Amino acid sequence: MAVRHELSLSHVKLSPYAYEVERETIAWMDASGLIPDEHCLESVSNMAVWGYAGFSHPFANSEELLLYSKYITLWLLWDDVVVERATDLRAVLHGMANAFRWDSGAWQEKDLYLRAWRSIVDGYKELGVSPDYLCRLNRKMATWVKTVARENHSVYSASVVNPWSHLRRRLVTIGVIPTAQLLDLDVGDVDRLPTARRVVMAASAIVAIVNELVSVEKDADRVNLVALVQNRHQCDFESAYDRVVGLCRAELAKLSTLVDALPAGLQEWGVLMLHMAEGFSYWHFVCPRYDRKRIACWIPSTVPKAAGSPVAGAVPVVVS
Repeated sequence: MAVRHELSLSHVKLSPYAYEVERETIAWMDASGLIPDEHCLESVSNMAVWGYAGFSHPFANSEELLLYSKYITLWLLWDDVVVERATDLRAVLHGMANAFRWDSGAWQEKDLYLRAWRSIVDGYKELGVSPDYLCRLNRKMATWVKTVARENHSVYSASVVNPWSHLRRRLVTIGVIPTAQLLDLDVGDVDRLPTARRVVMAASAIVAIVNELVSVEKDADRVNLVALVQNRHQCDFESAYDRVVGLCRAELAKLSTLVDALPAGLQEWGVLMLHMAEGFSYWHFVCPRYDRKRIACWIPSTVPKAAGSPVAGAVPVVVS
């Protein structure tokens, strides 16, 4: 299939700890019993953890990046293995609430995923986060679980789905809202400030739209924004795809404007958000989970290359 669409990203940087952190993250998951066989190891390897963490949080020190990498990688696997298959939502929410609570007491848990979540929570406590921080993070994760559960019940039926209703839900299920809190452990409750909240939602839109663009063929049996736009506007598929690419470009421009408008005390966090949004987006272009050719991504030639990195400067990276 000839590539017909392009996207340019200007805030892409790879952490110098990316490959070291990937090795340590996978070793930790293996030691935690979360990689029981070769099939699961292949699945985790195909997540391209080096880019998943290394592009989305490139300015973190090695300790913070490792904990962040454990969090988002466990989350991705937990979503695939547990949340998408869950039949008892209350049990999932109860387990998460226990894992994220401040006072663990004599906490005992047989579930390997919840034990792994608890070890990550303990890691953040050791880094000095507050009880309020964990409470906010738990609340955001609970909202994510509930919204994903609703999405899973309707994601295979597109007959009455409005594209913008679908996108609004994807702003939550894409996972950027909790992740925004992980970038700066001292940033406070950004949900209380409208300008910061708008930054989070614009970043969510960017990552969600990119995910929809590169998942058209891979998830052809699921509701997808491109197909919904095609149906809404009664246009051909390529025209619909181009509309969605244009929407992504508009959100990228909006995010930069919103970050510039942040108060001085949040400017550094805003820059982290820019790199997180574009870093997660670029990860889609190097991750084996997305492997067909429809859109090309261009990044600046100044993006640093780590040893063995597939990052190719200004050479276009093509994905589905």
